Amino acid sequence: MEITVDRDIRIESVKEIHADEIFELTERNREFLNKWLPWVKYTKSKKDTLIFIEESMERIKNKTSLQTTIFYKGKTAGLIGLVEISYIRNVTEIGYWLGEEFTGKGIMTKACEAITDHTFINTGLNRINILCDIKNEKSRMIPERLGYFNQGILERDGVVNGEFVSHYHFVMWRDKWKKRKV
Repeated sequence: MEITVDRDIRIESVKEIHADEIFELTERNREFLNKWLPWVKYTKSKKDTLIFIEESMERIKNKTSLQTTIFYKGKTAGLIGLVEISYIRNVTEIGYWLGEEFTGKGIMTKACEAITDHTFINTGLNRINILCDIKNEKSRMIPERLGYFNQGILERDGVVNGEFVSHYHFVMWRDKWKKRKV
């Protein structure tokens, strides 16, 4: 899967050839990402990234998730994907991250809009969730800009660096997205 978002932004399904660049981006941004994402401390080598990509490719093949690499002006900028697709519950969740040097350029908002479009056009899913740490204002602003509905706070919803974190729970439904896009 590949989507040209605009002249500077492109997203495509993760591939093994992306492993070095994704790991190097993670490594350069370790301190920045570690504040929000529990997986960062477990990504210690290029091999760890390659294992993640191989598992992601298998999940893409099985249609249980969709992980994509975000390219900005030809450089690997981060990842965005459907963390887990549940056809039984008719829902998925978007997860995303960018290297710090790529934040503040509107990249993630545009990528998130493209993934939302892709999901509602190409799957039968009716709902998309986005969870954002309540302390991560930049992440929270993405679903807000796109018109996702804030369903409230999920208290003690995860653990990052040994501490409980709470998340804003944003939701978009297929019919609401279509109305928004008209």
